[in-house]
Amino acid sequence: MGPTKAGILESEFSAYHAARSRGETTCEARVREELENVARYNRKFNAFIMVFGGDKGLALSRARELDARARDRSGRRSSGLYGVPLAIKDNIFFGGFGTTGATYYFRDFVPNFNAEILDDALGSGCVPLGKTNMHELALGGTSAASYFGPVRNPHDPERVAGGSSGGSAVSVALAKGAVLGLGTDTGGSVRVPAALCGIMGFKPTLGLLSLEGVFPLSATLDHAGLLTKTMPDMVAAFDHIAHRDPTRNPRRRQGGRTRIGVPTKHFLDETEEKVARNFWRALDRMKASEEFSVVEVETDSSYERFTSARAAIQLKEAAWFYEELVKSKRISARMNPDVLALLRRGLRVGQVRYLGANLVRLESIRVFGRLLKGLDALAMPTTRVVAPRLADVAGKEAGTLRKLLLQNTEVFNLSGFPALSIPSNPREGDLPTSIQFACRLGEDSLALQTGERAMRAIAR
Repeated sequence: MGPTKAGILESEFSAYHAARSRGETTCEARVREELENVARYNRKFNAFIMVFGGDKGLALSRARELDARARDRSGRRSSGLYGVPLAIKDNIFFGGFGTTGATYYFRDFVPNFNAEILDDALGSGCVPLGKTNMHELALGGTSAASYFGPVRNPHDPERVAGGSSGGSAVSVALAKGAVLGLGTDTGGSVRVPAALCGIMGFKPTLGLLSLEGVFPLSATLDHAGLLTKTMPDMVAAFDHIAHRDPTRNPRRRQGGRTRIGVPTKHFLDETEEKVARNFWRALDRMKASEEFSVVEVETDSSYERFTSARAAIQLKEAAWFYEELVKSKRISARMNPDVLALLRRGLRVGQVRYLGANLVRLESIRVFGRLLKGLDALAMPTTRVVAPRLADVAGKEAGTLRKLLLQNTEVFNLSGFPALSIPSNPREGDLPTSIQFACRLGEDSLALQTGERAMRAIAR
């Protein structure tokens, strides 16, 4: 479950490629190893809805094709994602294969084209491992509500994995080696499961990764995102899938201290003691490394308006898109009650409230931009609690639990700022806690560099 202590700062992708270049493994051998691993854990943790397994299945066929291609290239350098197994959230279209959104209505839906983000990953050499389980219609923070049953936390199967990209997070956390997870994030759906599973989760700047060919939840707030086990792998995955040249990004710092701001008011309210303790300890280690300066920045309780605005936008747009499902007695009877209740709330959001919420969304860009004045990144706990127990979740998705899981992440869907979650207690054999970094629009490389530096300091 996760990398060894020695390997927590190392790239599993690079280690895999090095072993391939030495002839110690092949794409087929690595994919076969991971398919066997999935077969061992999936019944217990329910991470995958569909696995492309079998000796003649898609995963091994693709791996053999890549091995043959590598032999024909006569030693020429291949992509950093070449041969890396790929876990695909099941709201991302894969032509010819089911895409269910973990809901009854789409259980037999088969798209005839790929999502653009999937094409980007496949074009970089990834091997599709399977479609991962998720929170129904991506409308929830636990992945406990799924037509296919709940996704379970890799550290304690009686707890939630986080949502809505829970299956992708679990597949990365339990991987035997290099695996990349694809997810989506409308209020924290990549960063929350990353936090609760103890891995890395990144939501880039709004619009930077394509959502073409992904079931929408909220067109205004939806982001695509990535999940990896280590920060070097996250950087490699982002650079390849986003087609970025990190050497050309002027906001990737060259030496000097990274300036971190901690907005304590609102973002640390009601935080569980263990989460707060690990957060401050992580910041202390970052300061001790002399790579960071850390200051508190002033916020106030009025930030609740951003939470309220994001909820209004998300629920209004989700209810508009899924209105036929909600109003059909036959279909809605097969939906999770918590998901259905949220969609019905969305039907009651009026146009005036929706337009007002979008004005608040524009305000959030200005407010968080000002908050970052003179700073490189903001830092806060990703979630305010550790992974809740599954038994405590049913019927409570729309209440206090949702707030404790999402309130620190959702504001950066509203503003569209890039945000990264990394573990704040990576050396402990305990339930994970995490720290989130957010930067200005377009400063994705700076966010990732901050995460790399922080991970070195925290894990030492």
